[in-house]
Amino acid sequence: MFWSAGFRRLADRLTVRQQTAMMTGLLCIATVGIVTTGAALLARKQAINAANLELAAMAHTMASRLDQNMLERYREIKNIAALEPLRSVWTGDAAKVRGVLNQLQSSLGDYAWLGFAVPDGTVRAATRGMLEGVSVAQRPWFANGLKGAAVEDVHDAKLLDSLLRRSPDAAPFRFVDVAMPVHGANGALAGVLGAHLSWNWASEVRSHLLQKYDSRLESDIWVLGRDGNILLGPQLTGPAPAAWLKGARSGKPATFRDTTGDRPMLTTLVATQGEGDYPGLGWIVASRRPVDVALAPANGLALTIGLLGTVIAALGSALAWFLARTVTSPLTRLCRAIDLIGREPGADGVQRQHGSRDLLQLSGAIRSLLRRVGSAERGAQEAKDAIRDVELRAEEQARASEEKTRRLGADIHTLRALADTDPLTSLFNRRAFLPFAEDAMNYFKRYKRDVGVLMFDIDHFKRVNDTFGHAAGDEVIRAVGKIIAGQVRTTDKVARFGGEEFVVLLRETDDAGAVLLANRIREAVENTIVTQGMAHLSITISVGAAMAGPQDRDIEDVIARADAALYRAKSAGRNRVVMVQPEAALTQAA
Repeated sequence: MFWSAGFRRLADRLTVRQQTAMMTGLLCIATVGIVTTGAALLARKQAINAANLELAAMAHTMASRLDQNMLERYREIKNIAALEPLRSVWTGDAAKVRGVLNQLQSSLGDYAWLGFAVPDGTVRAATRGMLEGVSVAQRPWFANGLKGAAVEDVHDAKLLDSLLRRSPDAAPFRFVDVAMPVHGANGALAGVLGAHLSWNWASEVRSHLLQKYDSRLESDIWVLGRDGNILLGPQLTGPAPAAWLKGARSGKPATFRDTTGDRPMLTTLVATQGEGDYPGLGWIVASRRPVDVALAPANGLALTIGLLGTVIAALGSALAWFLARTVTSPLTRLCRAIDLIGREPGADGVQRQHGSRDLLQLSGAIRSLLRRVGSAERGAQEAKDAIRDVELRAEEQARASEEKTRRLGADIHTLRALADTDPLTSLFNRRAFLPFAEDAMNYFKRYKRDVGVLMFDIDHFKRVNDTFGHAAGDEVIRAVGKIIAGQVRTTDKVARFGGEEFVVLLRETDDAGAVLLANRIREAVENTIVTQGMAHLSITISVGAAMAGPQDRDIEDVIARADAALYRAKSAGRNRVVMVQPEAALTQAA
């Protein structure tokens, strides 16, 4: 009560101008504080999110390049070990074997050592003759290479370090091993082809990637082994924190703030997944950036906003003082005029109100306006009703416009689907299929990823139409299309090329996989009975298969080769799969 009376006495002594200036100044200060704090928090959050996204992209890129490089080396050694012309070389003169290995090493500097060891573990031939005659029977790469394709994780060189090191002060050599069993001309196990990849290539990939980013951001990339030891980074010994491994193996990029060191760091972990037939070694890529570096732009922005807000608050307070004086002068004169009107006979008085000297004068005049309040309220209500009617009409027009837009979008989507879809089978038509096929061919040319085409044709289809009618023929086409679509993967594309012909675009599969899929579809069709009315039809299909090769100009060359294979399947008695290799297609064309 005391504070209320004291505040009222203080307010009564202040003019509206003084109160307005004071409140405006306080409001400016409060607004600046709130805006600065909010902007700082928002800027910090956005800066952290942006840094996390950039770190995730950096880690993903590093992991992808590690897997891609290892896949290429894995397939190189696998292909060399399986080359048919080299089978007689492995069991022949050791000098010829050494020549093959030296030529392979000269084509790619990542191979620090290539060697061929016979089944008892003795190195028979190696690049530059290193370790020839030495037994590697106890080395993991040899023991696992006798059983099948093997990849061994990063390790220090044991036997080769003294042979490869150029000076005593040089860092020890570290290798990733790839080993493949080798068979002779008679099919018997001839030995193991082993390749030691220098781990320096990973350092080069890391350096090249870090050069793309501003050095002021102080970004870094580490590579961890599956056991948590740091394989690549500022320190090469000791394991990473256990929480890192748990987060990275969740299957998704793990982003967190690492406070274990002297300087808090934003860290994003991405696990390598392997690629193609390369199984992967469980490496984990960690991209890192200091938290203070990531937040530096946000802190600068917050400081700028705070300084600018302080200046604005000071200017606002001064302007409020000037405006309050301008505004309150007419208000004082208006109060005196209203006071004269309120003194007319029949006017009712009101209780005196407090707050300022101007308000004390105004409170004595308000009662004279009470008689006019009723008519003013009615006029205001009519104005509100009119505004409401206008708003309702505007809302109705907006809803009608939205409905028209939605229907137009649905119609466009339907027309696009009709243009790309075969109406009988609901599969892609030729027009919709070819863009996917051309895109896959371009991907093959750029990354050497396998692409194949299967051409299907229903055997004796004309006989079905002539004997049972076109309705039965349509039912057969629908049944075959449904079987083909149900057997392929989601990454493959199926289309009806016209009539009784179907085509399938295969990605990421080899010759054997394409033939296996084609035979599975052929057998599924052969075991299907199509019912149309009283007729029960047994049908078969013929299949032509072709894989994309470096000599193909575009996807049309692969389709043409698959069509030639289909013709061979038809000529050979139907209900079969024929694969045409590029060389075979060229011979037939000649």
